[in-house]
Amino acid sequence: MKLLGLVLAAGLAAAQDPLLWGGLERGPHGVGFRSFVALDASREYGGKARPILFEVWYPASVVEGPGLEYERYLRVPDVPVHPRFRGQLEEFVRGVVADDLFHAKSAAAMKDGEREAFARLMALRTGAHEDAAPAVGPFPVVLYHPGAGGSFEENSVLFEYLASYGYVVVSSAFESPFPKFIANNMGGIERSGPDLDFLAREARRWRYADADKLGAIGHSAGAQNLLLWIGSGKCPARAVVSLDTTLEYSADRYEVHKYMRDAMKKLRPPRIPVLLFAQARLHPNFSPFDDYLRWAPRYEAEAAVLSHADFVAHGYLGRALMGTADGEVVWRSYEEVCRTVRLFLDVSLKGDAGAGRALGEFGASSPVTIRHREGS
Repeated sequence: MKLLGLVLAAGLAAAQDPLLWGGLERGPHGVGFRSFVALDASREYGGKARPILFEVWYPASVVEGPGLEYERYLRVPDVPVHPRFRGQLEEFVRGVVADDLFHAKSAAAMKDGEREAFARLMALRTGAHEDAAPAVGPFPVVLYHPGAGGSFEENSVLFEYLASYGYVVVSSAFESPFPKFIANNMGGIERSGPDLDFLAREARRWRYADADKLGAIGHSAGAQNLLLWIGSGKCPARAVVSLDTTLEYSADRYEVHKYMRDAMKKLRPPRIPVLLFAQARLHPNFSPFDDYLRWAPRYEAEAAVLSHADFVAHGYLGRALMGTADGEVVWRSYEEVCRTVRLFLDVSLKGDAGAGRALGEFGASSPVTIRHREGS
């Protein structure tokens, strides 16, 4: 049966659109996908329990036929106690994707060529199969936190890639605490920690998930929130990946980052492994994290070519869909970020010594350069 699953997964790779995986090497597992909303009764949202979206990519045992169309990732389950939640979130996420891909402020603002490219993306076959039977686990769990105004599917290529290598990836909306404003950048950031805690607790109920081996990945403000979360006393994460917080380029007096710098001074320094990614072209300075992460083994990684928005899949997809001159080089650099993230998680959550050696072999010719620093 295991051999059959591998054969069927290999057949799927041929059916999947190459625009989504490109040169990434598929892992030994098929990829399943499920989406649901759970209610957190401990917190209020419009006078009722707070809805928490679960978008889950996981290792699947046997998968057959073509994968889901990309458009499925933008659909949200109904929430009967919050009848407006689904429509609000779906409209929001379509606008985010349009803006990320084409810098259009809404789906309606796209130009003719952009609308055609958007429709093409929505119709692409992904590598995931909805409600496929999970592979025999349990597998480490990885939570994902998008950046401010970001989308829960913004790194779906990375999510599918990790799931094929034996990770259960969970992304969520982190919506505003105010039902009138669905975006995750409205209101305070204090909800991120409780949302992450809730996601982690729910994952413990899944037989194929090993939530004791819990990692987390965040982009931009999502990465900032994760770095603060791991300084809380009861955070269950065992490894964190930060994709371009932007603190790496700002002066100490930069007001936008003051809350983050002040918070790191008050929290207990974490001891778990951390991978910090930044843009090589901006000559990042990782010293703002020196004191806070002094006990944490960490990797400081720089990605060539990539700009801030290119640490999510939308960055290269917009270029590839529109055929821009820099599309290919950005695509390949993004893929190397995906490989680096997987190797880091392999060594940090699975104890894979070979992955640790591979992280130390990134040379000058690679789109990613890495420096390892042991915790004190």
